[in-house]
Amino acid sequence: MIRDKRPYYIKKAWYRFLAFYVRNYTEPQLASLGPHPYIVKPWHIELFGGPISIGSHITLLGCADKRTRLTVWSEKKDIDGIRIGDHVLISPGVRISAANSITIGDSCMLASHAYVTDSDWHGIYDRSLPPTEVSRVVLEENVWVGDSAIVCKGVTIGRNSIIGAGSVVTCDIPPNVIAAGNPARIVR
Repeated sequence: MIRDKRPYYIKKAWYRFLAFYVRNYTEPQLASLGPHPYIVKPWHIELFGGPISIGSHITLLGCADKRTRLTVWSEKKDIDGIRIGDHVLISPGVRISAANSITIGDSCMLASHAYVTDSDWHGIYDRSLPPTEVSRVVLEENVWVGDSAIVCKGVTIGRNSIIGAGSVVTCDIPPNVIAAGNPARIVR
């Protein structure tokens, strides 16, 4: 294990700067942000649209070459947007794109490059029209979504389930299972 040999006052100044940045630049873009967020490199996290609500003790990681994106694109005014529970880990490169409602429960983990969406976004003929087919996505408590997995619209993933790396989830996944593949199927 590598020890952090920076002097204490340098570490303290760095964490104060991060807290200042989150409080003044990240939090105003959110509908709500719970207490004790741990947001690493918040300038590499893209937030667009709203409402986006984040619970307490979130760990949100940003990286220059793998930007984390939480976006809500909707012409409707009364949508749920993105709701993220408590103690959630979101790794670099994660994209969460909502047209209506995406709910991520408590203690979930989303690995790098995971993609969660509740819409097909546009047709192949007239790309200027807004999304017409949207269906809510729910990740219940303690769900782990593996590296580069895709969670499509209308999916509910049950509590304590694991989605394997590179999987494409197109239908509901029951609680307490491991699912993998394209399309994702229960493997255990």
